[in-house]
Amino acid sequence: MKRPISVNTSKNFRLMEVTSPKDLSDVNLAERVIFKLPMALRKESDFLKHLDLLNKARLDEISSAEDKLRFIKTRGLVNILFLLENGGAEPIWKLNEYGKPYIEGWEKDFSISHTRDISLVAVASEAIGIDIEDNSRNIDLEKFKRTKFLNFDDGAYNNKEEFLMRFTALEAYLKYIGKGFYKDARTISVKKIDDGIVIDDGKVIKAESIKSGGYTISIVIK
Repeated sequence: MKRPISVNTSKNFRLMEVTSPKDLSDVNLAERVIFKLPMALRKESDFLKHLDLLNKARLDEISSAEDKLRFIKTRGLVNILFLLENGGAEPIWKLNEYGKPYIEGWEKDFSISHTRDISLVAVASEAIGIDIEDNSRNIDLEKFKRTKFLNFDDGAYNNKEEFLMRFTALEAYLKYIGKGFYKDARTISVKKIDDGIVIDDGKVIKAESIKSGGYTISIVIK
């Protein structure tokens, strides 16, 4: 059984667990906030009713019931947060050329990540990327090392936990720059320096890496 996730980083993120829009009564988006959404919601319809037409159309293309729920709760939450800041304005979702979603005219960036059990949504006034992985997932470290698909230091392949620190940092960075794996991961150096994960893509940026509750979480922000 997974333990609760706690987040305490030097970037001062606030973690909020959300199972209903009522949980957002004291949210302050002037802060950097990570929203944790478990699979069990109080009422799925509370999030579904906030989906815009574009996301409702995309929902119809999803076949898995679990993937539908993840989509409903994360997109519904983002729209609720937008409405909290923008009154009755209609959120207009767009995709950049690499498929990263954003809301037109909203001065907030958001990033979404899922595991089997939970979803995370990170929201900030700066560019942000987040990724979460379940530490219990099966990973063939030797296969990753042989394929040379990734540009990690050798310590990444010592064990699964070390690998996931770097892999989630890479995923978070690709979301942060808005390109996903359209960007060749081999051109991005990800290494551990002094217990921190450092990403070098021509410019150097540090990822916030958190190991908690059986999960590895990485956040990249300006």
